[in-house]
Amino acid sequence: MPNWNDLLKNLIPALGEMGVKALADKLDDLSADAAEPWKKSVLALLADAVEKNGVDGINMAYEAIEALVNDEPPEIDWADLAVASDILAQLQNAEAGRKSAARDFFARVSENIGAILGALIKGAISSA
Repeated sequence: MPNWNDLLKNLIPALGEMGVKALADKLDDLSADAAEPWKKSVLALLADAVEKNGVDGINMAYEAIEALVNDEPPEIDWADLAVASDILAQLQNAEAGRKSAARDFFARVSENIGAILGALIKGAISSA
């Protein structure tokens, strides 16, 4: 599994070290639940997107997952070749149940990220 703390270091200026640590810890918990190969692929795509594009990467990964779930070609030319190949192999020809589960899993990951980011932003606003 990815070392989330290392991958999220480029977010430190926006979130602060405590925020990145909290986010990394939450993603570690979600990674522990990723025993199935498609879950690992979803998390790897998210990690690659965030590492290369910061916070914008979350939306980029979401759009790629949505495209795959809807049987459309994803725009993932930004992704590492191995990561892109793996997510395509896992979801492109998957049955509807797995595609739906991938969307739900990504939504759960995104909700956790959103909750942490929301709390951090509120904290930053109140301390300003």
